[in-house]
Amino acid sequence: MTLLRQWFREYPYAENAVRLPYARLLFPLVLLLLTGLGEDALTQAGGTVTSRVNGGNRISLLVIGDWGTGGKGARQVGAAMAAQHAESPVDAVISTGDNIYPSGVKSVRDPQWRSKFEAVFPADRLPVPFWAVLGNHDYRGDPDAQVGYTGFHLPDGSATRWHMPGRSWVTVLHSSDSTLSVRLVGIDTPQLVGGSRARKVHFYWIDSVLSSAGEDYVVVVGHHPVYSHGLYGNTPVLVRQLAPRLEKYGVAAYLNGHEHDLQVIRRINGVRYIVSGGGSGKRKTRAGRNTDFSASSLGFFRLDMNSARMRVRVFDSSGRLLYQTVDVRRGG
Repeated sequence: MTLLRQWFREYPYAENAVRLPYARLLFPLVLLLLTGLGEDALTQAGGTVTSRVNGGNRISLLVIGDWGTGGKGARQVGAAMAAQHAESPVDAVISTGDNIYPSGVKSVRDPQWRSKFEAVFPADRLPVPFWAVLGNHDYRGDPDAQVGYTGFHLPDGSATRWHMPGRSWVTVLHSSDSTLSVRLVGIDTPQLVGGSRARKVHFYWIDSVLSSAGEDYVVVVGHHPVYSHGLYGNTPVLVRQLAPRLEKYGVAAYLNGHEHDLQVIRRINGVRYIVSGGGSGKRKTRAGRNTDFSASSLGFFRLDMNSARMRVRVFDSSGRLLYQTVDVRRGG
């Protein structure tokens, strides 16, 4: 019964999907038998975390991906992000994955946490939560060590800023004046691109957390691109199965990395696609049919949301503004 209660707590869609007497008890067991994933599949999603930010009537985010080398490029980007926060404070940093190169971490005490995260983004200069999703390189190590680092206490007694309460997660941010809310949904795209059985269960979870959203903005974060004109290009399974969900549920933006470049993909059926993978290295990219902006550059993004619009800005590793655009809020 514990397993069943957990199922309906993490997957509330299931209670609506089955209406016959006792069917609601059998449904999760049948699905698990069909997928062959077992109980472990139910424990990989974190619960929803709600927090209030200090931005008045707006919510501001920095977005970085593919940064986890600890090298010169990563430190330059980290310094530029800290300078951006000092100039105009943000509420959180979003990491689009490949958090630790080349092969993730082995444990919560792995020394790479210090050399490739804490030292690159010093807490005294960027004292905000880092909400992170997993990338393919993170799966080469122990992905659950990244989950476990959430709230981990450092040698000085402080808790890390790292936030990854599950391999997938939801957090809701509220502006300090209560006029604005943003739902951030972190998804595990290595599951979606890796195999049909894991994909099926994860899409059920994605449907659940998107269909229940009532916030002013919904922003989805993953590692692999839906649309891209970089080295890897579009991800076919995400174009077929994720993009229609983003459109159906009124998602404002999808943020990803994987491509080591910076791209602003035009709004497609209302959804803005942002590729932020220039956190520590860069590859050649190009403009394509969906491109609003692209650059083979180190850098990061800044999103500023208020009740009417979302402002998107792209900065390089020196903090220079490369591009900006404004999207009117869907339904606003």
